[in-house]
Amino acid sequence: MLTLFLLGTVAIPFACRAQKPIPSVVDSTKILTPTQRDSIRFTKLRYSMKKRNWTGSIYDFLFKYPYNTNAQSQAVSKIEDNPFKPYDGKRIRKIDIKQLEVFGPTVYDTARIATNWVERLGNRLHHDTRTNIIQKSLLFFKVGDEVNPNVLRDNERILRQTPIFHDARIFVIPVKGEPNVVDVLVITQDVWSLVPDGGVGGPTNFNLAVEQKNVQGRAHAWKTGIAYNGEAPYQSFEFFTRYTLPYIGRSLTTTQFYADYFRDRKQFGGRIQKDFIRPEIKYAGAFEVSYYIENKFVFIDPNSDTTVKAHVKYGYQDAWFGRAFRLGFKDQKLDQRSRLIVALRTSGYGYTNRANLPDGAKNLFPGSRQYLGSIGYSNRNYQRDVLIYAFGRTEDVPIGFLASLTWGKEKSDLGIRTYSALRMAHGTYLQNKKAGYIYLLGSLGGYLEDGQIQQGTVNVEGNYFSPLMTVKRSYFRHFITVRYTGGINRFQYEYLTLNNQEGLRGIRSNFLRGDKRLVINLESVFFSPFQVFGFRTAMFLQADLGFLSFSNKDLFADMYQGYGIGFRFRNENLNFNTFQIRMGYYPNIPGNRSPLRIEGSGESILRMPDFRIEAPDRTDLFRTSRQ
Repeated sequence: MLTLFLLGTVAIPFACRAQKPIPSVVDSTKILTPTQRDSIRFTKLRYSMKKRNWTGSIYDFLFKYPYNTNAQSQAVSKIEDNPFKPYDGKRIRKIDIKQLEVFGPTVYDTARIATNWVERLGNRLHHDTRTNIIQKSLLFFKVGDEVNPNVLRDNERILRQTPIFHDARIFVIPVKGEPNVVDVLVITQDVWSLVPDGGVGGPTNFNLAVEQKNVQGRAHAWKTGIAYNGEAPYQSFEFFTRYTLPYIGRSLTTTQFYADYFRDRKQFGGRIQKDFIRPEIKYAGAFEVSYYIENKFVFIDPNSDTTVKAHVKYGYQDAWFGRAFRLGFKDQKLDQRSRLIVALRTSGYGYTNRANLPDGAKNLFPGSRQYLGSIGYSNRNYQRDVLIYAFGRTEDVPIGFLASLTWGKEKSDLGIRTYSALRMAHGTYLQNKKAGYIYLLGSLGGYLEDGQIQQGTVNVEGNYFSPLMTVKRSYFRHFITVRYTGGINRFQYEYLTLNNQEGLRGIRSNFLRGDKRLVINLESVFFSPFQVFGFRTAMFLQADLGFLSFSNKDLFADMYQGYGIGFRFRNENLNFNTFQIRMGYYPNIPGNRSPLRIEGSGESILRMPDFRIEAPDRTDLFRTSRQ
């Protein structure tokens, strides 16, 4: 890959010098916008390099106009109102579904075609989602319905969030001569649904997994895998499998079955679930049953750092049900997007074996049954944007407010305790996207016993990302996250860490433990126009600052630091995780052999927090002291 990149950097200026400039185009860039100038530069470059076969091949290899189409730049720069409002109340005469090939076209440019043999082969091998599946399970409107702008807008968002699709758009088309009738065009583009995974550490140490996120075009998902380690002392073979059924009809109800046969965990179970994905949903809930045949833990004594091994077996049951109520606000938009939600939940653990647990850890595994109820207010909207956490696909940014109160009882081996929690969150664009986006969250929860708080948690979080900015042919954003978590009367073997996404990205240290934590994460991401075999590239710079201690010590006594630079590669048409190459510098992490670390890894795309209210739950971010 490095050789090809260097070849491209040498060939591009040579090809540009060898050809005559295009008159008038160069002069006109002085009065064009940055996006238009960017498009002209690509046009000039393509015109020059296509004159020769070998430079034309390099061009097709490196570039695919990922960010500079007019439609995408409009999505970047403009907050759009609901585009379906002009057709409110008109009758739907016909629904057409246009499915784009996986590689080549986009929802912004459906005429684009695959440019190399790899993409063309991928299109031939892929099995598109069946049209009847889209019609019966993924569209919330049908022929003869009246256009509801909110239903269509939410439907478009849910299609994009469905794992089988790369992107989706819905268009309403007026019918000539019939002012009260419209046609609807639904454009979808699948992702390449077959996802292999695995690694080899030697002839007796390997793992292999395969995930098919769209079995036979039915939108079913199946993932299974095996692992073998001949040097493992008590179990060399591991296996897991899980099968997920998509939405049943138009109900947005999903079902999943799973089984794990790991060295430290053996379990099987199933779950059926329906969430408040759309504001129009009145009823939601879930039911889950699982049994842990064996769960192995290694506990670390916080005073001596000695370890104790333990084996735990238990069954788990969980069920919740919620009802959403419209509040009847006079403001029509506020009334359509706001709901009061009341929910009830019961869950419980029944243990059949708790052998070898150290005394301080027995409180973490009580046989218990929880009864929780919650009431909350949720107002949520979504705005389209691009180049936030994804690499060019449309992203739906949540805008809204949430406030919820949870209360209930727990009956366990520890006695009867009362639990209560308060949570509030708000997210919005600042100055119509000109100043970026901010999300704020605050929560407080814990158990009450004899007038005192037990296992309490305080969490305050703020996330910000800047407007999308341009530097020549690249775009970039800045990201800032500040998080504080504090514990109130936590148990002995419960703790917070600074590991990876919990604090300092790229580290794992069992020596960093505490019950209060402050983390500041800074990141700048540069989205490049370069692409290799469809994998778009982004360069990033990171700085992480973490403060961690126990309640009897000063939080700011030590500042743990991590700095990173690297590249991310992602093809949005594939279901693979983002591949990341990163060099990190950690000057003062306990237990680190070297302050420098270079690693490559697959990273899941981050998702922005929504303002949905779901099952009543504990606001607990603590772990148990296990490896």
